[in-house]
Amino acid sequence: MDNKFSKSWINMRIHYDDLARSTILIDFMKKQNASNNYRLVDMCTGSGSFLIWTLKRGLLFTDTILIDNDMNLLKSIKSNMRRYLKNIFTIKSNTNNLNLVISDALQKKSNVKIKKADCDTYQMKDLDTYVISYSAALDLMSKSSIDTSLKKIEKKNILFYSLCFDGTIKWKKSHPFDKYITSFFNNHQMSDKGFGKALGYKSISFVTQRAKKLGYTVKTADSPWVVSNKSNQDILFLKRYILDIKKTLYHMEGIDRSMLKIWYTEKLDQILNKKIKVHVGHKDLLIFKK
Repeated sequence: MDNKFSKSWINMRIHYDDLARSTILIDFMKKQNASNNYRLVDMCTGSGSFLIWTLKRGLLFTDTILIDNDMNLLKSIKSNMRRYLKNIFTIKSNTNNLNLVISDALQKKSNVKIKKADCDTYQMKDLDTYVISYSAALDLMSKSSIDTSLKKIEKKNILFYSLCFDGTIKWKKSHPFDKYITSFFNNHQMSDKGFGKALGYKSISFVTQRAKKLGYTVKTADSPWVVSNKSNQDILFLKRYILDIKKTLYHMEGIDRSMLKIWYTEKLDQILNKKIKVHVGHKDLLIFKK
């Protein structure tokens, strides 16, 4: 998995991911009173947004391992944590910033290790129990990669896929070409994203059926982006979002480029004039043994 993802885009979406995530994992862990019994392994961690989210919501694991194959993204984790956790946690690091110690006001500590590794092949210690998380990754994964991730549910391990794109993009107000563009976008999402041929939005039903067939319990919650376009931050995000869609689809076989250009130009005008908002569907899936 050598695909490189845009650091600027990943960092730009942290705020919207943070707002979108459901509380399904938080609620489960608090109900079980179990956070001290698990280590967190965040696969495809990117720039650390999932760990930031858990910490902001009071879920402090004693030990955390952040895994990604892109060192450029991993190097931005410390600065992102200091930006988003300022005045909440104290963050100390070693000289290469790949080992962090995070402390809250009560001096409760979390040891964080940042590792460059392949998420499919990374091996965890059999003696420990883990919450294994994948953020914004499931729809990029292939059948074999999903099967590999499901094999990680051993003993009492918990698997958590968050922000899984479900194939729906709803603009208000709508444009006559929205369905056409979304259809091509969904087809593009099923190309190889570094894990093999991706399942795109179909990954949600695939992993759900696979997990249940294996006898696991699956809990699902909605976690959509809802961008109301009320602030300059919203405008910048939406501008980048439609630009990335345009760039992604421009060279796709069969795309009508004139329709794509019209869609992009008219969407951009509506964004700049704050006449539009968007709902991008995502799901969170919590999977564990009964």
